[in-house]
Amino acid sequence: MMSEINSPLCLKLLENSTSFVVVFDQNQSIFWINQSFCDFLGMERQQLIGRTADNTQEPCIKQILNSSARIEIFSGILDKWIELHDVMMLDGNELDHPDQKFTVQYYNDVSTLVQTEKHLLQLETTISHKMSHDSVTGMLSHHSMFQTLNSEVSRSRRYNNPLSIVLMTIDYQSCSAAMEQENIEQFRLMVSQLLKDQIRWADIVGHLNEFDFVLLLPETVYESAEVLIRKINDRLCNMTIDAQHISYGISQWQKGDDVNMFLNRAASDMAPQALN
Repeated sequence: MMSEINSPLCLKLLENSTSFVVVFDQNQSIFWINQSFCDFLGMERQQLIGRTADNTQEPCIKQILNSSARIEIFSGILDKWIELHDVMMLDGNELDHPDQKFTVQYYNDVSTLVQTEKHLLQLETTISHKMSHDSVTGMLSHHSMFQTLNSEVSRSRRYNNPLSIVLMTIDYQSCSAAMEQENIEQFRLMVSQLLKDQIRWADIVGHLNEFDFVLLLPETVYESAEVLIRKINDRLCNMTIDAQHISYGISQWQKGDDVNMFLNRAASDMAPQALN
C-alpha cells in the first residue's frame, strides 16, 4: 500500500527501523539506504548511493532496484533472503528536495522462513516418494503403478500408439521356503534390479504385491514383449529360480480397452513356464 511519510525526523526514523530500508529518487536510483541494510548486503553505503538498474552488475542489487518481491543474497556461506514488505512515498521537503518525490521500500530478512520452506518441501518430496515407491526395491508401488498405467492407456487411446503390459509373479514361498526374512528382501531386491537392467529407459516397472511385478512397455507390440520376457526368464533361471515358479502374462492394448480390460487380458494369459 502506498502512503506518504511527513516527519522532520524522517531519516533518523528510517535509520533506526527494524526493517532494511532503501530510498529511491524519481529517477529510480538509490538516494539513501540504512546501515543495517548495508551490513546485510556486505557493502558500504557509498558503494550503493546512485546505483540504478542500468549501472549495477550485482544480481541482488539489480533485483532491489527492480522492486523484486523476494531476493536471494549470496553470502558465500549460507544464502540469505529478503522480501519486500512495504512501499511508501516520501515528501521531498523532508530531504531538502522539494521538487522531487521519493519512494521508500522496506525489506525484511526472511532467510529462516525460506530455509523452513525448503526443508518442508524436501520432507514433502521424501514422504511422497516413500508413499509411491516400494521401500525395499524403490519400484513404483501398487497405487502409483495404476496411476501411471492410466496415463499410458490414455496416451495410447489418444495417439493409437502400441502399448504392452507384462504381469510377472514369482512363487517365492516355493523357491525361498528356507529363506530368512532378510534374505527374502535381498531376493526381491535382486529380482527388481534384474528387471530394471533389462528394460529400456521408457519402460516402467513396478509392484502389485511383494512378488507380483508389472512391466509397462510403451511403443511395444505383443511379440516384442515376448522377446523381452524370454530374456528375463533366462536371467531369472540363472539365479537358480526354477522356471515352474515363475508365471507371466502379456497383453497388448487394443482399441476400446480401458485399464481393467487391458490388465484382465494379461492376467488371463498368465501361466507357469508359458514361455518354455
